Amino acid sequence: MSNHSELVDRKNFRINVLEGALFIAGGSLLSPHTVLPALILRLGGSTVEVGLISVIAWFGLFLPQIFAARYTQSLEWKKPWSIRFGTIQRIAVLMISLVVLLFAEPLPVFARFSVLFFYGISQILLGIATPGWFDLFTKLTPLRKRGRLTGMKNSLAGVLAFLCGLFLTFLLGAFSFPWGYSIALGMAFAFQGASIVVQSRLIEEHPTETVQRYAFKEYIRHLPNIFKGNRNFRMFLVSTIVLVLASMPVGFFTTYALQHFRIEESAVGEFTMLIVGAQIVSALVNGFAADRFGNKIVLIYSAAATLCACLCALIAPTIGVFKVVFVFVGINLGSELMARYNIAVEYGPTQQRSVYIGLMNTILAPAYLVGLFGGVLAAVFGYQTLFIVGVFASFIGLMLTVFVVREPRIHYSAGALGSMQ
Repeated sequence: MSNHSELVDRKNFRINVLEGALFIAGGSLLSPHTVLPALILRLGGSTVEVGLISVIAWFGLFLPQIFAARYTQSLEWKKPWSIRFGTIQRIAVLMISLVVLLFAEPLPVFARFSVLFFYGISQILLGIATPGWFDLFTKLTPLRKRGRLTGMKNSLAGVLAFLCGLFLTFLLGAFSFPWGYSIALGMAFAFQGASIVVQSRLIEEHPTETVQRYAFKEYIRHLPNIFKGNRNFRMFLVSTIVLVLASMPVGFFTTYALQHFRIEESAVGEFTMLIVGAQIVSALVNGFAADRFGNKIVLIYSAAATLCACLCALIAPTIGVFKVVFVFVGINLGSELMARYNIAVEYGPTQQRSVYIGLMNTILAPAYLVGLFGGVLAAVFGYQTLFIVGVFASFIGLMLTVFVVREPRIHYSAGALGSMQ
């Protein structure tokens, strides 16, 4: 590798760390696990509407990706796609802040559904941007550095998000409703807006090897070939679907704590700090573990953390013990999603990275409807039943990850890879 290439790789590495950290830190102030459930509850929302948040968060993010991948796999240059849709997504975040400020008090019902609407728009745009962004990330980052980059990025994000959590605690305690929430959401826009500016500094020197853009019907018709030719990818998706189902209680931990233990709303900031504090450590450790041992080990840790979170929520007698739940949530969030992305692209050929990511996420999208079911389950049978379901589902998902999922770096063979051909 020439000195010029090394300098470019190092610069892109630093930019990717900073860009990702800013985006994730902003996301902590728009968290579907803490901030948004508390906001919807404050606006008069029900448990079903709280459950709808996780449906919007993941269904909106994942469903568009296979359709976006049809375009991104045929683009030689990935950066413009990521920048274009990422910029529009940030505008939707700004709209959420403005809606809360202007309508939360005079029109709480309108504000509640407007928040859900603009959050949905934000997630859909993020879903459209993601295949191009992740293709760019893998293009600019060597295989053996992706884990540590992800770990460093998530750890830096955790530090920033921890500071955001401190400020969020101050905002919700010092400012009357809705000013505290509106300022926090405005900060989310500022962080994520800064991230897109930083992302624009990435250097994409060389075009990507592409495949032809099929007509839409032909593209959809050929997608099953990936499953037929790649059993390891297929089994990985089965285990991931079960773990998505196991995440059903996560969006209800905050509302349960606020209602069951009758604590102040400012505790939402403390919950956020616990999550991101755990992210700082787990992301860094698991990032280096992924580079050394592969991404499967990280998925095992993440699945075990979900199991522990559900168990702790089920048996915690006091709010002090219940706070441990958010530590386990942070361990999961610190690594699970990026480990899932990294392992998925390793199952497929280089020119189809965006298709593998898009296909995985679009298949997973319907599973996230479980959040809505979780809201109904909590409303009819109570939170305890919801947590019990989470325990059983996460245990099954953990066993599948340990005994069924294959590590692609060990079991890779060219003949096992699916193709669109």
